[in-house]
Amino acid sequence: MRSQCPACGLVLEPYRADDAPAYFTIFAVGHIIVPLVLLVERYGDQPPLWFHALLWLPLSVLLALLLLPRIKGGVIALLWVYRAAAPNPSASRVDLSS
Repeated sequence: MRSQCPACGLVLEPYRADDAPAYFTIFAVGHIIVPLVLLVERYGDQPPLWFHALLWLPLSVLLALLLLPRIKGGVIALLWVYRAAAPNPSASRVDLSS
């Protein structure tokens, strides 16, 4: 992720998407690919396994690569809208040495 928005200069470092974009991408790709696999299996006269691998693996990877940056941008945008920035670890540090 860029540390700053090139258009408006907003500092994006406090907004951490973590693993949410990957989970949402897997969820979306699965809900697109699995019904298509089932349709091809049912109406395609049960093609062999190599056909499924040749068709669905590249399509799944391509779809994930197309969706992941957009979903990550959406997650960062939602974090910004709801002001849900990650806490600053240095500001919340408690000194327990005394």
